[in-house]
Amino acid sequence: MTPDYGVKDVVYFIAKRLRCFHNAGRLKLLIFLAQYGVDPKRRIACEYRCGGRPLARAEFYLWPPDIVSDEVLNALEEVEFDLVIDAVGPKLCYGGPAPQLPPPLAARLSAVVEKYGGWKVWELQRHIKRLMGWSVEERYAAYLGYTVYAYFYGEGYRFAVREVCTQALDGAPSAVPGLS
Repeated sequence: MTPDYGVKDVVYFIAKRLRCFHNAGRLKLLIFLAQYGVDPKRRIACEYRCGGRPLARAEFYLWPPDIVSDEVLNALEEVEFDLVIDAVGPKLCYGGPAPQLPPPLAARLSAVVEKYGGWKVWELQRHIKRLMGWSVEERYAAYLGYTVYAYFYGEGYRFAVREVCTQALDGAPSAVPGLS
């Protein structure tokens, strides 16, 4: 059985955890970090899934300045945020209810927000570039427009899939170890 939720629910969940933020790009990068784990030293990449589909229900592509997802961008256009002006400038705030997501998915998203949610967008971009091995600009440029999966495959990463929404026989969520 596939859990019934979409990328918009993932966006709302993370927005609820952040409460307010100045750059919607932060949401995109946090969603990417929730859906993919990368161990650059061992050259292993992992896509986290829920119900056999990508965790955030999104496909990510390499596109300047880092990565992009049409599904996430479309969801961001549909989400209703309050616009608040503070000393730094306009920020988006979400005070509505958090969507009901499968508990293991909510735990994965919460862990990513807990670890990276306070980072600035440029810090997230730098971290992702380091994880992806983009210290050589030509390596990144050679894959522009390709999926993240195609990049991993082309660069010789071992690619794994981890199902986070698998239920143990007793109904309790199964433990799934994470990558960075």
